Parts: sequence; C-alpha cells; structure tokens
Amino acid sequence: MKALSMDLRERVAKAQGTGSSYAVADRFSVTDSWVRKIWIRARTLGSVAPLPRGGNRARKVDAEGEGLIRLWLGEQPDLTIDELRERYRVERAIAVSEPAMRRTVNRMGLSRKKDDLCDGA
Repeated sequence: MKALSMDLRERVAKAQGTGSSYAVADRFSVTDSWVRKIWIRARTLGSVAPLPRGGNRARKVDAEGEGLIRLWLGEQPDLTIDELRERYRVERAIAVSEPAMRRTVNRMGLSRKKDDLCDGA
C-alpha cells in the first residue's frame, strides 16, 4: 500500500481541534484510525511524514558463511538443511531459519536433492 500524500497528511494534521477524528476522516475520505495516527505522529515526532518502509535487512549468512557451507558440503555432500543449520549455529553462533538456509543453498547454486543411493523400496 502506498503512503498517502504529504499534502493530505498536513491538512489532516491542521484539522486537529476542528472536530472529532470521525468528522475529520469523513471530510478527507480517510479512516478515523489513520487520522488519529497522523495526529499522534504530529504531536510526538513533530512531523507527519511517513516512516521508512522495511527492507534491506542484512542476510544472516554472509559471504564467509557461504564459504563454510560450501566447505561442509564439499566434505560431506549429503548434509541436510537442518544439519547445515545446526553446524552454522555452533560454528558462527548465529541461528538461521530453515527457509533462510534453503534460500542460501539455492542462491549458491547447490542442490539438496536426495541422491540415487536409496531407491525407496
């Protein structure tokens, strides 16, 4: 969802005290909860600008960690994702979720498919 315009935010902030949040919301065709949030933001932060959106989180498995995983899989190619996670936690003291480890292994271009040793009777 896209942030509403600064013009609208400023007009809603200036409308504080001219009526209830419901009346102001009706006048500007927004929700009353959004009006209250803008009023609180103006009062506490002194600005009605939208807060930055999420993203750009650093990966838990960095380049050095990828090197370790590559080394471990070179030594023991049949390691499972859970075994990789546990080794990574012990070695680097960083807990990595199962999906994050899968994404890391896939990003590195390494396959985690079962080999043909057990054909499943």
